[in-house]
Amino acid sequence: MSTEGIEALTGANLVADRERAEGARFRGPDPRTGGEGPLAVAEATSGEVADAVAAAVEAAPVLAAWTPQRRAEVLRGLADALDADGEAIIAVADIETALGRARLSTELARTSNQLRLFADVVAEGRYLEATIDAPNPDVVPPRPDLRRQLVPLGPVAVFGASNFPLAFSVPGGDTASALAAGCPVVAKAHPSHPATCERTARALRAALTDAGAPPGSLSMVHGQGVEVGSALVEAPGIAAVGFTGSRAGGRALHDLAAQRDVPIPVYAEMSSLNPVFVTDGALAARGEEIADGFLQSMTMGTGQFCTKPGVLVLPDSAEGASFAERVAEQAGAHAGGPLLNGRIASALAEQLARTRAIDGVEVLAAGEVTERDGFAARPTVLRVPAERFLAEPDLAAEHFGPMAVLVTASPSEQITVAASLEGQLTATVHTEEDEADKITELVEELTRMAGRVVCNGYPTGVAVTHAMHHGGPYPATTNPLHTSVGSTAIRRFLRPVAYQTAPQALLPPALRDENPLDLPRLLDGAWTTAPVER
Repeated sequence: MSTEGIEALTGANLVADRERAEGARFRGPDPRTGGEGPLAVAEATSGEVADAVAAAVEAAPVLAAWTPQRRAEVLRGLADALDADGEAIIAVADIETALGRARLSTELARTSNQLRLFADVVAEGRYLEATIDAPNPDVVPPRPDLRRQLVPLGPVAVFGASNFPLAFSVPGGDTASALAAGCPVVAKAHPSHPATCERTARALRAALTDAGAPPGSLSMVHGQGVEVGSALVEAPGIAAVGFTGSRAGGRALHDLAAQRDVPIPVYAEMSSLNPVFVTDGALAARGEEIADGFLQSMTMGTGQFCTKPGVLVLPDSAEGASFAERVAEQAGAHAGGPLLNGRIASALAEQLARTRAIDGVEVLAAGEVTERDGFAARPTVLRVPAERFLAEPDLAAEHFGPMAVLVTASPSEQITVAASLEGQLTATVHTEEDEADKITELVEELTRMAGRVVCNGYPTGVAVTHAMHHGGPYPATTNPLHTSVGSTAIRRFLRPVAYQTAPQALLPPALRDENPLDLPRLLDGAWTTAPVER
């Protein structure tokens, strides 16, 4: 087993400015062999978790007081630190996940670029939503001087995801969002890639120390079971939770947070089927192209993307049959790839056994799932008429791996299928320009149930931009108002505070008359950087 990039790691919990390893050791999995991973890490004790949270509570007012400009500089420093340690980070992540260095290189670049985007957003200042309404005694009722801005929530517990060891783990979007908002982070390392979590946490912590951040700005704790995560969510000092993972895991954390004496928000991004709909016109014009693109999207990352398209609804026609044959042919020739751990492999194997046995299901490509001597899967493609799909809830359940269901349907049945689906992260339609009037009702249904509607493309690949929305109605997420990707992800960890007739000395700098930070503010309904004229 290669140990490149791992020799300097200790497997300890990184609690404020200390390394602690008081609990029993465990190892993550080796997806290539089915054995144990290269690094033994220490399960965090209740005391270590409590101390990490206490340090974050102590750090919170310091980070909250930083100016947007200083916070932006720190975010850029974090990005530079990840890039500087990139070779070692990628080597460790590949050892633990078998995702391949090319994929991981792209993921690391995405992660550091996200930090830089957030730095630009913070430096520009509009994210604070600084708003000033001048007093007006002549309106009814009379309006006092009102000033409002967003402030950090406080310490955030971040749960790393198994399938994105960089973009949605310790250095990923939730951590970047929280730090951009001015919130300290206690990160729960994912047990499938604990060494990667430690390596990236060390890079980030070193950059924070160099920037003069307090020790509790970022801590990282290990945990194999539910105990560490539960202790984090229940800790009184934690103000919010960021999570990417399964529906069962996200819902459990959400319910636990709701039962606290002081409930807190849990921003959980969970399961999604990400349905794809293909019209007659699109099938006739470019059926083979769509089939090939769908298979590529469905098998990307061995089907372990939260945006993997798990069902495709196509016309019940000769062209539809040819489309299905091409998808089946491509799937049968596909070599498959690694699954991240044994739990994912066994869950997928059990789920596929049930799904294949449903009456009326036709197996077009019978992929294998390996649970010993490495975790791997080849693509599975099933076909079923719309009537059976609508009658069998198991067919509309997320299969985490390279599996998809092709549903044959009439135009009216396509709408019925769309209307039957739960909340989704994405929904896709392949159509032609002259069909817009014919699919208006279908697109309305897709808009109802999805956070992102994709036209003539594929849902895998989530761009880090200002306009991106990576979320959706439950069970895609626990909070459909927010995104976990893109610049507005920062908003999750901020809350508004309004000041009424407050003296200048008591106002935050962003709300003072002279605008000392030179930030854009909504002054009597118009954006400006000008000072308030009295």
